[in-house]
Amino acid sequence: MDKELDKLTVTMNLIHDIFNIDYTTFDRYEDIERFCSDNRVIDAQSWLTEDALKLILDKSHHDNVNYFEDILHVRIILFYYEDKPVILGPYLAEEMTIGRSIQICNKIDRKNMDAQNLLIYYGRYPVIHESIMEKILRGILRSLDLENLTEHYTAYKDEKNEDIYDNELVKMSNANLETHYMTERQYMDAIKRGNTQEVLHYRKLLSENASGMWTKKFNMEDQRLGLAVNRAMSRIAAYEAGVPAPIIHKITTKESKAIAAAQSEKQMIDACETMLKEFCEMVRSIKNEKYSAMTQSIMYSINQNYMNELTIKDIAKELSITESYMIAQFKEETGITPAVYLRKVRLKKAAGLLISTNDEIQKISGSVGIPDANYFVKLFKDEFQMTPGAYRKSYKI
Repeated sequence: MDKELDKLTVTMNLIHDIFNIDYTTFDRYEDIERFCSDNRVIDAQSWLTEDALKLILDKSHHDNVNYFEDILHVRIILFYYEDKPVILGPYLAEEMTIGRSIQICNKIDRKNMDAQNLLIYYGRYPVIHESIMEKILRGILRSLDLENLTEHYTAYKDEKNEDIYDNELVKMSNANLETHYMTERQYMDAIKRGNTQEVLHYRKLLSENASGMWTKKFNMEDQRLGLAVNRAMSRIAAYEAGVPAPIIHKITTKESKAIAAAQSEKQMIDACETMLKEFCEMVRSIKNEKYSAMTQSIMYSINQNYMNELTIKDIAKELSITESYMIAQFKEETGITPAVYLRKVRLKKAAGLLISTNDEIQKISGSVGIPDANYFVKLFKDEFQMTPGAYRKSYKI
């Protein structure tokens, strides 16, 4: 007997070392109690209670490989070796995202369930897809001379002893997930093309798909979590398209702060769409200009902050490079210095305001970062070969 149990120990330890999946054997009630205590969800109930596990053990088949999945989609596999129950797991058969956690919390309708805490709980367990688990189990059973065992599957049942997962609903859910993941891919590809219209279209589809997949309407916190997932996807797509990391960080940080401060769903969606438009604009700029990451970062910083009291020294400090190096590299790529580029941006913005508003010259000059109106008029005339007043008269909308 001891020799046989040593065979079990060697086999299961090997599986643990390779796949990081635990195994447990039960000799007494205290073993069940300890197993349940180690794996219980703090703010939700699942089958991982002493009574539930004892029920599983009672209903399991000694001549079967017994598969169990609880309401949180956590799995164990139970089989008997020399009349001793052996549990493989717990483990997950799929990656769990924050969106999936929200879906599960909504489906089981537990008011004290928190999707973020549930995601942390899922992080305790290895993810082993079904095809891999089949091979693992086949190897275990072959090693232990248990190849003749048949399979038996049990899903979680609720208090009314009704199946939580109806087969047709599961099929529909899987189909919806397939559609959702395909749309995510199309969404990211649209960002990489810099096509704003397509990106906004696919973002709307993703939102509609998600609404159809979840059983309850999202509250504000759920919306924020969903947009955090969207932000991560968008960031990856922008980076793959060549948008420099510093620019991505600035754009997503701005969106994250806006969403955190939002008081309505519309404000959150507006912040998300602003981020996407900026990403698409940057992608198109990269495709057209082919500037280095540093030069693109300088341009982005200027375009975002031209209205403020901005100096070239400030930009160099932000990018952690010397001012002289920044000026030399920028001029080599663009033919002008960062200071000249800043001035051109300010004057171009001012020209747009001259023909689209009735604001006074002094107000316009101040709004583009040139507080001295007389100096502004001089710069404007040098750039456009006419005064601001003449420009407005010629091109006023």
